[in-house]
Amino acid sequence: MVRAWFMDDDETNPKNEHQRIPPKFVTLEELYKTSGVEYFQVNPENYIADSTLKELVEERGNNIQQVVEKHFHSDDQFRLVLEGCGYFDIRDKYDEWIRVEVLPGDLLVIPAGCYHRFMVDNRDVYKGLRILKDPVYQANFRPACDEMKVRKEYVKKLYNGAFDGPKEEIVLV
Repeated sequence: MVRAWFMDDDETNPKNEHQRIPPKFVTLEELYKTSGVEYFQVNPENYIADSTLKELVEERGNNIQQVVEKHFHSDDQFRLVLEGCGYFDIRDKYDEWIRVEVLPGDLLVIPAGCYHRFMVDNRDVYKGLRILKDPVYQANFRPACDEMKVRKEYVKKLYNGAFDGPKEEIVLV
C-alpha cells in the first residue's frame, strides 16, 4: 500500500524519506483533494494486459512510453512503478510538499499543471513507465511557467473544489 506524508524542510539527501517530526501522514483521499493526484494499483508483471491501466489510457487518450527539478506538464501524466522504490513529491494547494512513496504496481495520475518531482530512494533501483498524451516530453519549470494557461486552470480547479468530491470510479467491463 502506498504511503504519503508532508515533507520536512531538510534539503540534504533528497533520497531520504524526509518525514516531519512527528510524521504527518496523508491519506489517498486527502492527496486527491489537495492536489488532484489519483492512485491506482496495477499488476507490474503484466501491465500491458492490466484492465485498470488499459481503461485509463483509453479513457484519457494517453500514450505509453518507457522510461530534480519541480515541474508540471500540459497534460495529465501517468507514472507506473515496475521495479524498485521511489518518491513523487507533489505540491498541494497550500504550496506544501507531500511525499508519496511508490512501489511496484503503484500508478499515480498527476493532473496537468500540478508541480511535482521524482527521486529514487537510497537503494537506487527503479524501473517505471511514463504515460503521456503527447509523445514529446515537455516539463514546465517554476516560477517561469506559473502564468501558463494550464497551470492557472489547475489552480482554479483546486480552489473551486474540483477534487473535493468523491473520485470518479472507473468501471471495468
